[in-house]
Amino acid sequence: MRAPALAAAAAMLLGGGTLAGAAEAPQPELPALVLQSHCDECHSLSSVRIGPPFVAVALRYRPAGEAAVEVLARKIIAGGGGNWGVVPMVPNERVSLAEARTMARWVLSLQAK
Repeated sequence: MRAPALAAAAAMLLGGGTLAGAAEAPQPELPALVLQSHCDECHSLSSVRIGPPFVAVALRYRPAGEAAVEVLARKIIAGGGGNWGVVPMVPNERVSLAEARTMARWVLSLQAK
């Protein structure tokens, strides 16, 4: 883990939170595939957690159209960093490309309330 990620984790722990408990409560409005892939541990529908809310991701990537599906799907599988701050997105290598595309399409369909 890189130093910025360690610093963010330490800040969260010192602030009373825990990385393992980042998903305080189940989010029933999320699709089963998103829940099964544990995306809700870092993301929520509309509020910031460790990662950005799904609606913010939709707003940023939707203008790219169908190309955004592939970008997000590959980001879901491979992870990455630098797009939303210092905490990198962890890879989710157990998700197939087809599943990642399904999740990406769902994210891109979201509208801010």
